[in-house]
Amino acid sequence: MSKITSLHVVWLRNDLRSYDNAALHHATAAANDEQNSAVLALFIATPKTWQRHDMAPIRQDLLRRRVLQMQTELASRNIALMALEASSYSDCAKIFSKLADAGMVALYGQTEYELREQQRDKEITQQLQRADITVNWYDRLCIMPPGTILTQSGDTYKVFTPFKRNWLSRLHEQEIRCYSKPKASVLVDVKQLMQQLGVKEMADGDGCSADWPVAEQQVLDKLRGFCQQQVADYNDKRDFPAVKGTSRLSAYLACGVLSAQQCVNRLQMEAGPALEREKSGASVWLSELIWREFYKHILLAYPDLIKHKPFQAETAAIRWRQNKTLFKAWCEGNTGYPIVDAAMRQLNDTGWMHNRLRMITASFLVKDLQIDWRWGEQYFMSKLIDGEFAANNGGWQWAASTGTDAAPYFRIFNPVTQSERFDPEGDFIRRFVPEIAHVQGKEIHWPHKKSTPSGYCPAIVDHDEARKITLAMFTEVKKSDG
Repeated sequence: MSKITSLHVVWLRNDLRSYDNAALHHATAAANDEQNSAVLALFIATPKTWQRHDMAPIRQDLLRRRVLQMQTELASRNIALMALEASSYSDCAKIFSKLADAGMVALYGQTEYELREQQRDKEITQQLQRADITVNWYDRLCIMPPGTILTQSGDTYKVFTPFKRNWLSRLHEQEIRCYSKPKASVLVDVKQLMQQLGVKEMADGDGCSADWPVAEQQVLDKLRGFCQQQVADYNDKRDFPAVKGTSRLSAYLACGVLSAQQCVNRLQMEAGPALEREKSGASVWLSELIWREFYKHILLAYPDLIKHKPFQAETAAIRWRQNKTLFKAWCEGNTGYPIVDAAMRQLNDTGWMHNRLRMITASFLVKDLQIDWRWGEQYFMSKLIDGEFAANNGGWQWAASTGTDAAPYFRIFNPVTQSERFDPEGDFIRRFVPEIAHVQGKEIHWPHKKSTPSGYCPAIVDHDEARKITLAMFTEVKKSDG
């Protein structure tokens, strides 16, 4: 075996897949054109930064498990994956400095849109370019990258419907390209390289995400199965948490085991003409994927969102309640509103929450308890296995009527009628709120009619009164702004 003299390094972050990985594809193509050259995949765990970003422990564990699985998958292509344990983003520069000394000639990676991530990548780029190392970034987080879907005046869309119309028009004009698996490379001796660099091997997780399979083929099979067998009923079943009506692929999109390109490509293959029919299951699921991209476009265009500012500037004047007792009751699922409590307990127990329930619980926190939406946004990030800043922030600001294309401030979910509509038999509630599992019929949605069942908490707020307070809060701000 000839000695490896140059390394093409692929920095994996939010693209933990071998299929449809632009960075891996181009790195292997370049390395195979050179003598004595190899591809080295790299993952750097940064738990202190993850903690600073409120990344949920279950999401951290999923990342670690996926990286270890990907090591095995890439090894079959003679591509080594070096998984390192650092502390924070600031440690990355030192690692790349050592790699430069060890023969790195090029870096490949997928762009990220958050502010700190962009700053980190800018600094690494400048550092490596000063050392005459080529840096290649690929913008594959979105099918239509930010800057490609603009209004006629060249601005970022602030409303979803015209954004979606433009997005779909572009989709009809272009073919979605998904990269095949990378070509085989020359296997790097990772243990020897780590010794040479003096770096630490990535630590294992605690296994708390074990219910989520991490093998790439299993995830691709889930996508295929959903598009073949479930997507037709998606529009009819997606709002009912007691049934399996959603794809449950969000965690894999969040950490890049799946790409949006793969999802739409598979949907086009399996759905056929149904994809063009408004309100078909396929077209509605496609809309959800477009929403993800919409929030990413907004995030890149308005970076102040990362600084916890509302999109609608006038809503910064709202005086939210800072009631820690009520917030704790909401977090723990002890509000006395069964659908809210079941949803919060699902989140706390599983690290995931059904999308309809995300809207109900967010509305309850902000418009029934008048508590700052940023408290809820942070709590969700600290628990969700699929937590992504853009989607989480966009969803919370939508519910709080502070964001782009947000729900009108006077749209306030009634948690009882939402429960009656979307969990009509109370099956979901009984699963997560066992202390009222014995309550019969429709009383499960509001078990306080006669007296609160023993073992269950009384309602912490009166919805009708809370609604009046919230309307007054927003009306005052709207008047001041006008």
